[in-house]
Amino acid sequence: MSEEKNEKDKKNDEMMRKVRLLPDFVYDALLINEGISANSEIIEKYELNDEQKDKMLDLNLNIIFKELAIENLSDSIEQNLKVNKETASQITLDLFLKKFYLAASYFPGIEDEILRLGGEIPKEKPKKLGEQLLKREEEMDRIKEEEKRAEAERMADTIISKSVDELLKEFPIVGNQQIGSQESITLKTKPEPMKPLIKYWLEDYKEKMGYYNHSNIERVQYVYHDKNTKNMNEEERRQLNLILKSADEKIPLPYSTKSKKIDFSRIE
Repeated sequence: MSEEKNEKDKKNDEMMRKVRLLPDFVYDALLINEGISANSEIIEKYELNDEQKDKMLDLNLNIIFKELAIENLSDSIEQNLKVNKETASQITLDLFLKKFYLAASYFPGIEDEILRLGGEIPKEKPKKLGEQLLKREEEMDRIKEEEKRAEAERMADTIISKSVDELLKEFPIVGNQQIGSQESITLKTKPEPMKPLIKYWLEDYKEKMGYYNHSNIERVQYVYHDKNTKNMNEEERRQLNLILKSADEKIPLPYSTKSKKIDFSRIE
């Protein structure tokens, strides 16, 4: 039973692989929308039984996947559905007119086959392969332009590595970078709560811990046990610790001239 299931899964996977390789306009026209309705209409019209229905649908897929030439469809329907030659020709003509002509440019020679079977070329304009290819080319051009623009922006980004004190002197906007998602922090020197910005974190740190270079233990004490940091997550604490360590030990931090921020993602 397991082997049968595996075999069935393999067949389904293979069919889906083939479906993904189809042009979009073929998939849209033949495997959904009008194509489904055409199948149902033909099955009902010729009163096909379950076995004949399954055989016809299989032949449909063979045509769509180009595993069976359209000029051989009538003979295949006659043999597989076990119907007479005239009925096979009528089913084939209906399939050409009601289904496959919806994507006529995908089937070279379909108009000749329609005429050979005694039908008339539909007046309704089928979906064009050229239109689909043009749409895809336009989409590819758009994607390439976006990639070029992204690459240009990436190249325009310069990373400057300096201590937080040096960055604040050269790029004062660094002081306005927020560290932490809390709404505010309280400082002894401020009459009201302030946003958790780098400049205020440094001010609060120095006011509470002293205006000198601190040890790792002192920084950890502040980062993990101060009332302003109690609701921070680990990534926010990491960022704050790096800022404070840079102030204490002058370690360089990567400043992005593009985002105008310290890029913590570049620091392991």
